[in-house]
Amino acid sequence: MMSLNLLAVAIGVGLGFTLLLTEAFGLAAGGLVVPGYVALKLLQPWTVLLTLLAAFGAFAIVRTMSGFVVIYGRRKTALMILSGYLLGSGLDLALGGVLTFPTADTNPALEAEPRYIELSVIGYIIPGLIAIWFDRQGVLRTVCGLVLTAVLVRLTLIAAIPETITAYEVRQALYQPEWAVLMEEGSGED
Repeated sequence: MMSLNLLAVAIGVGLGFTLLLTEAFGLAAGGLVVPGYVALKLLQPWTVLLTLLAAFGAFAIVRTMSGFVVIYGRRKTALMILSGYLLGSGLDLALGGVLTFPTADTNPALEAEPRYIELSVIGYIIPGLIAIWFDRQGVLRTVCGLVLTAVLVRLTLIAAIPETITAYEVRQALYQPEWAVLMEEGSGED
């Protein structure tokens, strides 16, 4: 199963859990497709946090604009998605996609090597979809519903298709700059 198929499965499972959560507790998980995307990125917490930050920023921008301009219905939805897209893209550009920081080393004579963390926002419209639900049901309720649903989706994927989810995580890890550097160093020793 390729990663595109994994995404389709994750979205499908996410739809099911979102509907169950909505019916059982009245909580929406930030949109129907959002939990599937977030479930695949749970091992990259900075990416999830950056996405939530972009969503909250879009929510705050549109909420502030609502004090000056009448915004409702389709306009509000379009502005939330557009704001989320612009904020997410801006964060991606501002951070350069990668954060570098020196690591602590037990030997002070050795120079600390930089470590890399990939920073990006999940998808293009995901922050906007989350922002819409921040506006509809509140930030805390949306975040709780999203986290619960994403974890349930992730656990279901691990139980149902463990080889596929493991292969996906390995592919994701190999695209990390830190892993690429380690692989280059390892191949030079042979």
